[in-house]
Amino acid sequence: YSGLTTILLSGNISTYPTLCAKVTASFSVLSDTINAVKSTLVEMKRNDISNVIIQLQKSESEKLNLTAALHLERLRLRNSELDVAVRVNDGDDDDEGDDDGRTIQLLKDGIKSLQSNISKVVELINEAMDELRCIAVEENE
Repeated sequence: YSGLTTILLSGNISTYPTLCAKVTASFSVLSDTINAVKSTLVEMKRNDISNVIIQLQKSESEKLNLTAALHLERLRLRNSELDVAVRVNDGDDDDEGDDDGRTIQLLKDGIKSLQSNISKVVELINEAMDELRCIAVEENE
């Protein structure tokens, strides 16, 4: 998330694919590790834990998709705001102002909606993590 903020502030959007590649590589390693753990748990007949991990992975996947959509909306908003600023600076004040304002507001509303959805998914992730902690505590008693 901070990587995107840096990109948006710097205006150097060409670095976004590199950021995505680094994050994707990290997620791939983590995913492989989690899948190996899940397989071991299934072999050990620990469906209680493996089911929570499956739900956790689904929620993490959903969060990743929502975060990618949020990034795109933030980039679109930035580009729309820059387009408006360029037209205003060039003195090109035509009928596009109302459309620009509506577009910017729609993008801002979309960003708020995505942020809300991400928060809901984060709650599901936290619940799954709490459930795993409870299972671990019960195992250690």
